[in-house]
Amino acid sequence: MKWIAITLLTCFCSNLSAQNIETKLAAAISILEKDLQFKHAIISLYVADAKTGKMIFDKNGEVGLAPASCQKVVTSVSAFEMLGKGYRYKTMLGYDGAIKNNVLNGNLYIVGYGDPSLGSWRWKETTEKMILNNFVRAVQNTGIKKINGNVFGYDRIWESNNTPDGWIWQDIGNYYGAGAASLNWRENQYDIILEAGNNPGEKVTIDKIIPKLENVGLYSEVITAKKGSGDNAYIYLPPYGISGYIRGTIPAGEKKFTISGAMPNAAEQLTLTFVNALKEKVIEGILFSGSYNGMEVEKKDIAINPTFFLQLSLRLLTASITGFLKKALIFMEKLW
Repeated sequence: MKWIAITLLTCFCSNLSAQNIETKLAAAISILEKDLQFKHAIISLYVADAKTGKMIFDKNGEVGLAPASCQKVVTSVSAFEMLGKGYRYKTMLGYDGAIKNNVLNGNLYIVGYGDPSLGSWRWKETTEKMILNNFVRAVQNTGIKKINGNVFGYDRIWESNNTPDGWIWQDIGNYYGAGAASLNWRENQYDIILEAGNNPGEKVTIDKIIPKLENVGLYSEVITAKKGSGDNAYIYLPPYGISGYIRGTIPAGEKKFTISGAMPNAAEQLTLTFVNALKEKVIEGILFSGSYNGMEVEKKDIAINPTFFLQLSLRLLTASITGFLKKALIFMEKLW
């Protein structure tokens, strides 16, 4: 009888817990549905017990929807669970060969471990200027004034495929389709400033690209549309591509119309930017610079064994997540 009582009590408590979570989820969904931003939206949420598979809450669980950025919550929770809230990404700077008489007879390497904030404009310590200054200063501190070798962005810690299968061609070249690599730069994003004609049907030209894409050519096939027609321009440039096209329309009269793209090879962009910064500080030599994944197939799997002399650990995982995701995570923690 004692064990039966304990078992019943356990089931009762578990049932209460599930009912409590279900009640909280139902209340939260009800609040969302009353929000004006969801006036014409459909909300779908299905929650199950991870151990038993039993359904805890179901709201339009069988309705097919495009979840879009809502899936970032799942990604963030997974990162918290697997990496921990105190996890810091790292980026390493190192060399192989030997330094003698201020000359490096060997290669210089930037080795990435997936930091999404490297070169980001969102935080003071991650900006492009700050990162490049740290890199250049570290090289100068070694006494190197000339490099008889190459400078590589080593992006082989992860696989070369940085975009999932199934992504559509219209998305891949644009900023929201930027892939995640082991070596990222400026959130793998760049801006194109377009200049429209004054009348529909006229050609749209490229005013400038910020930052200038290294070893990439972009061509505009964009056409001027009527005023107020909005942004209907798309960039068609695949990962590791060297030439791409911008197609679609932008409104008439727009002289500084900005659209944003996904860098085809962020590691190479970072490496070449770094090399330019080195040369400004009178670092001579350098035979070749680029990324490992951007090299010829027969060369890119060469093993490396550098001596590291700088490690950047910029942002805590919790600090790198956007405000929207932080609020969502806090909301979920309260529920549980």
